[in-house]
Amino acid sequence: MSEHNRAGWIAALPAVLLLTAGFVLPILLVVTYSFMPSRTFGLDGDATLTNYWSAFTEGYWQPLAWSAGIALITTLICLLLAWPTAKVLSRRAGPFATTVTVLIALPIFISESVRLFGLSLFLMPGGGILAGTLSTLFGIEIGSILNTRLAALIGYVYIHFPFVLFPLLLGFSLIPREQVEAARDLGASGWQVFREIELPLAAPGITIGALLSFVLSLGANAEMSILGGQAVTVVARSIEQRFSYAQDWPLGAALTVLVIVVTAAIVLPLLKRIDLDRLIKR
Repeated sequence: MSEHNRAGWIAALPAVLLLTAGFVLPILLVVTYSFMPSRTFGLDGDATLTNYWSAFTEGYWQPLAWSAGIALITTLICLLLAWPTAKVLSRRAGPFATTVTVLIALPIFISESVRLFGLSLFLMPGGGILAGTLSTLFGIEIGSILNTRLAALIGYVYIHFPFVLFPLLLGFSLIPREQVEAARDLGASGWQVFREIELPLAAPGITIGALLSFVLSLGANAEMSILGGQAVTVVARSIEQRFSYAQDWPLGAALTVLVIVVTAAIVLPLLKRIDLDRLIKR
């Protein structure tokens, strides 16, 4: 090994140790628990696949399906909202773009639960801010959507929108404005510019934003607990119940492994398509 490579490994050693202790070892421990007999804390005999069988036969596939569906819908809505926002911000430099960017980014530094409880004030029945404002100003009476799937979906989009917007802004920075202007000078329509230039060049930012939104939404629980009530049980809540109330760690570990497998099956193929060197302009 050359001296340059040796120096690189030494510099990377703290990060490798941190990832091993905080990521690899916990996953290995969870995988080990998933093969233990139900409601036990040891491998007295052979490893068993009973917990994985129970995950499907006892209906735990439904929370996983709900979580995946909500994550997909959240990601699509965030992309639809983030595309025009990112396009405007990428073209408008100066105080306007800076102010809007700061306003969008600022809530990230506030606790997610605090933001969701604040959002619930707009959606609560009768005295909610949204219902009260519409009633006072326009005489419109609406019922509450709190503790419904729609309320939870609003929470998902509200929380995860910045995680789609900022990678998309990075994707738009890869689009040469001269190329867009040249296409328009040659008579290309807005749709042709979007399909042939903007979408392919911004694809790395779209992919990263979509992955962040999907993965974070798949494992989220606070939105459904605070805004959705008991409308839907997501997989994160099922895992929490297995580990806490039911004290069935092996089944909870099996559910966790299934979520990891689903996430890896989606994330890893897409990550291979991203040219990180080009994205960070290295």
